[in-house]
Amino acid sequence: MSDSMREQMQRSIAALWDAALTLTTDDTAADRLSGLVAAVTEAEAQLAGLRLHLLHEAKLAAAEVVIDGVRQSVRTTPAQATASLRLAQDLCDRFPLIGAALNDGSISLAQADAIVAGLRKLPGRLTRVELTRCEEAILQHVDTLGPSELRILAARLVEVIDPDASDADDAKRLAREEAAVHRGRFLRLAPDYHGSMRVTGQLPVSDAALLAAQLDALMPDASTYTATGEAASRDARRADALVLLTQKAANTGTLPRHGGDRPQVHVTLDLDTLKQGLGKAGLIGADDIDGLPAGEVRRLACDAGIIPVVLGGPSRLLDVGRTYRMFTPGLRAALMQRDGGCAFPGCSATPACCEAHHIVPWWQGGGTRLGNGVLLCPHHHRLVEPDPLQSEPSQWRVDLDPVTGLPWFTPPRHIDPARRPRQHRRFRLEQIKAGAPPGPDHGPPDADPAEVDPPGTELSDAGRPDLDDLIRRSADIWGDGT
Repeated sequence: MSDSMREQMQRSIAALWDAALTLTTDDTAADRLSGLVAAVTEAEAQLAGLRLHLLHEAKLAAAEVVIDGVRQSVRTTPAQATASLRLAQDLCDRFPLIGAALNDGSISLAQADAIVAGLRKLPGRLTRVELTRCEEAILQHVDTLGPSELRILAARLVEVIDPDASDADDAKRLAREEAAVHRGRFLRLAPDYHGSMRVTGQLPVSDAALLAAQLDALMPDASTYTATGEAASRDARRADALVLLTQKAANTGTLPRHGGDRPQVHVTLDLDTLKQGLGKAGLIGADDIDGLPAGEVRRLACDAGIIPVVLGGPSRLLDVGRTYRMFTPGLRAALMQRDGGCAFPGCSATPACCEAHHIVPWWQGGGTRLGNGVLLCPHHHRLVEPDPLQSEPSQWRVDLDPVTGLPWFTPPRHIDPARRPRQHRRFRLEQIKAGAPPGPDHGPPDADPAEVDPPGTELSDAGRPDLDDLIRRSADIWGDGT
C-alpha cells in the first residue's frame, strides 16, 4: 500500500473518531451514534471485500509471499486464513454478485461467507445463468435474514429456479449429506485453563445412538451421589459414565499403544533409490502393489515399523535393518513434552496425531535421538522431508536452537526470499510464561550443522557415502539386534 493511500484511510478513520468523541447525551446524539455505527459497519464490509479482492489478485499473480503472509499472520488462526483465501476465490470466480454486494457494503462479511457456503451445496449441473439467478434471489433477503438463515436458503435455491428437478436432487442431496456427516465427524478436547477440559464433537446419528446407549448403561444412579452431598445433574452423570467407559476399555489391556507396537512392513529398495531417491520401493509379500515412491518410504521410515532390505546389483543382500532404529516410546514422550504437538508454525495438530521426524534423515546417517527429532503432523512431515532431487533453497529446513533446543523452520525461497526462520507461537508463549522479554521473534542463533557423519567417515566427491560406509552406517542406525 502506498503512503498516500494509507494516509487517506487514516484521515477517514480519524474523522470518524472525531465525530464519535464529540457526541453528547441528548436524543440527537443517539441518532448520530446510530448513523456512525451504520457507517462503520458498511465501511467494515467494504474493507473486507477489498481485502478478499486483493488476496485473489495475489493468488492470480502467484505472489506466494503475500499468501504465506496471510497464513502466518498472528491476527487470524490458520483455519480462518484458509477460509479467507477460499472465500476470496469463490467471490471473484464463482459468485461475483455476492462479491459486489460485499464490496459496496450491502451485506456483511458473515453474510457473504454464509451465502457462499450455501451456494457451494447447489447441484453441479447448474449453469452460469442459473447460478446468477440464485445470487439475485438470495440478495433479495439480505436485509431480513441473518447468516444462518441465508446459508440454509442458499442451499435450497434449486427449488426456486428448477422445481421439477428438485425432487431428484433431494435424493442425491440426502446421500451427499450422509457422506458429509461421516466426513464431518470429530472429537475435540481443549483446555479451558481453569482446571477442566472441554469436550466437543459430532457423530453420525447411528454412531451417536450407540455411544448414548453405552453411556446410559453405565450412568450412575442419582442416589449414588447422596454420600457426597452432590446433586448431580443428568449431564454430570453422563460425563461420569464416559469416564467409566474409558476406564473399562483401558482395563481390558487390549487397546493399542500409541508409539508402541505397530504393523511391520518389509520394504526392498536398491542402493541408488536409497541414495538418490529415484525409482520405487517394493513391498515384500505384496507383488500386486506397484510399490511406494522413494519419498514416501523416506517419510514412513522416520516413524513406522519398516524393516528395510537394501539390495545392490542383482538383488544382492547388503543389509537388513531392525526396528530398533525408529523412535522409542521414551524418545516420543520426550518429543511430545518438548514440542507439545506439531512443531510446524501455525499447526494445531495434537501430539497424538503426530509422527516423529528425523531432522537429518536416517538415509543420510542421522541418528535416532532427541537432538535429531521433531514432532510433525503427517501433512507437515511430508512437507519438510528432504528431497535429494531438489535444491536446498527450494525446501523447508529444520534446525534446533542450540540454546533452547526448540525447533525452527526456514521456508524455501519461493515462500520467503529472505528465508527468515520462523517458530511455532506456542514456543514463544512458553518463553513469555518463563519470563522472556516481549519482542519480535528472531531467527535461531548461528549454529554448526547437525552432526551427520560419525568420526572418521569419508564422503565421495559427490558428497555421498560409498557402499561400505553405507553398510557400516546402516548397522549403527538400525542396531545390531542386541
